[in-house]
Amino acid sequence: MHSSNGLKVVFCFILAVLVVSPSTLSAHAVPLYAPNVMAGEFAQYKVLKNTCQSSIPQVCQALKISLNDTNYAAIQVDRVSGSTITLGLISTYKNGTGAQEGALVDVATGSSNITAFSSLSGDYFVLAGNLAAGDTLWNTASAPTFNTTSSRMIVGMTRSVNFLNITSSGVSMGTAYTESAGFTYDQSSGFLIEIDFSIKIDLAATELDFALGMVDNNIWGTDHLPDFGLSANPATVNIIGSATGTTTITLTRSHGFSATTSLTANPSSSHVSCLLSSSSLAMGGPDTSTLSCTGSPGTYTVTVNGNAGFSVHSLSIPVSIATGPDFTITNTGPVGFKTGTSGAVTITITAQNGYSATTTLEVTSTPSGLTCNLNTNSVSGYGSVTLTCSGQPGSYTVMVKATGGGTTHSTQTIMTVGTSPIPSQPATSLPMPVVYGGIGVAAVVAALVGFLLFSRKPSEAIVAHGEGSTPASQA
Repeated sequence: MHSSNGLKVVFCFILAVLVVSPSTLSAHAVPLYAPNVMAGEFAQYKVLKNTCQSSIPQVCQALKISLNDTNYAAIQVDRVSGSTITLGLISTYKNGTGAQEGALVDVATGSSNITAFSSLSGDYFVLAGNLAAGDTLWNTASAPTFNTTSSRMIVGMTRSVNFLNITSSGVSMGTAYTESAGFTYDQSSGFLIEIDFSIKIDLAATELDFALGMVDNNIWGTDHLPDFGLSANPATVNIIGSATGTTTITLTRSHGFSATTSLTANPSSSHVSCLLSSSSLAMGGPDTSTLSCTGSPGTYTVTVNGNAGFSVHSLSIPVSIATGPDFTITNTGPVGFKTGTSGAVTITITAQNGYSATTTLEVTSTPSGLTCNLNTNSVSGYGSVTLTCSGQPGSYTVMVKATGGGTTHSTQTIMTVGTSPIPSQPATSLPMPVVYGGIGVAAVVAALVGFLLFSRKPSEAIVAHGEGSTPASQA
């Protein structure tokens, strides 16, 4: 079982030895304790040896220095400010996991926020640059002193290196021990090159032998940190309407990167929803995952985060959702009519955004007392149909539903049916039989009058034969 950061624990364990070990003070002028590294510089390390023996197995487990499952370890400079360096302690493990822990070290005082074994702490990762034999590791009275400075072939180049060797024995907490530790640092940069540490403890016949060495760097070497990149194809997700848009997320491994990487998708708005087909990409498997998105019309950004424990990368993907082909449904209601007649409204389908599908229509709500029908049940793309209703007096709400192109819309109209009036008659009117009888009598009377008038002869004066008229004036 590996520790959360085995490299850190080993360094801090050795720190405990250095604290109780004698140190030789420098006899020459105090150097300038300042960093000589830049952000982005790093060194890669491998475990050279790591053995622990004890008659009590739990002793070795408690020391947490079993690094045999570590695949890769590195120290990277993240930031330099004054005498303080921000470091990233990186580890990848053979089971595909990884971890990174930040560390703050001060090359002038030797202080560090990395602690282990109670309150002990110290900077043994990166020291001040350009120190030499006789200089203390830090500008403090109790700091250990470099023993020698010499040239040595390191990662393919001859470098000046500083050595710190400590050998001591004694009794601690009632048990005898013998230990030796050797540290090697690059003189110019102050980067750790190698640790070689061994200790024998009488308690439980415990023996620990450990060595960690630099195998590459980017300071004077050509190393690159194992890492990964993320890309999307297509780079932008374009969606129309209620469809689902997809893009393929690809993880690209470089420089021996082998860690399992977890993926998450974070949309910029709750109006869009995205899912990944795979949220974990392991070495040896397909390094791809499909991102699928749906949502409301608008422009969004989805951030895909890849986390390998010691390395984190993000990818921003624009997502554009446009309004799709659709239609609207309207009517010319409300309408009113009388009992015994019918009322009609026009239902209109209007196409939007290139809508061209066949739309089917149906009356979905016809109240009791009213009968309604459509003159046709479908239109292609756009058009109108007629809704005709008849029924008993009252006010009704009629619903018509239209379905097409995967979308459904409805419209409703009010139908008001009134009572038909009874035809009005004069107050003096007579019953029809009397009227007809009166007409008949009048006709008979008229006929008799006409007969009498037209059949009578002209009147004549009766005169005796031989007599003539005598004028009145005749005497």
